[in-house]
Amino acid sequence: MMVKADAREAVITLINKEREGGQIDRFLLKNIVDIFVEVGLGKLDHYEQDFEIQMLDDTTNYYKSKGTIWIKVDSFQEYLSKALECLRKEKNRVSHYLHSSTWQKLYKVIF
Repeated sequence: MMVKADAREAVITLINKEREGGQIDRFLLKNIVDIFVEVGLGKLDHYEQDFEIQMLDDTTNYYKSKGTIWIKVDSFQEYLSKALECLRKEKNRVSHYLHSSTWQKLYKVIF
């Protein structure tokens, strides 16, 4: 469905904007993400299939790209510091607007 794909892409774009330091409306994102859960009548099937899989794939690509750059230009200590800060920020995203079940999956794709 086009609407779901558009909503998913909009949310992923905003997540990436926030990852890059931009300001976003977290309340709006929470409402959109909640719709994916509500469509499944409380079950996570729609959330996982229509949103989470693509978001995790995008997250994997995002951090692969960042990690490649950081390894080339940063010391090990700086790299580790950045990685831990990203992990903290991703956990914060889960607590603000993603479903709590996403945390373990995000952790796996980041590390």
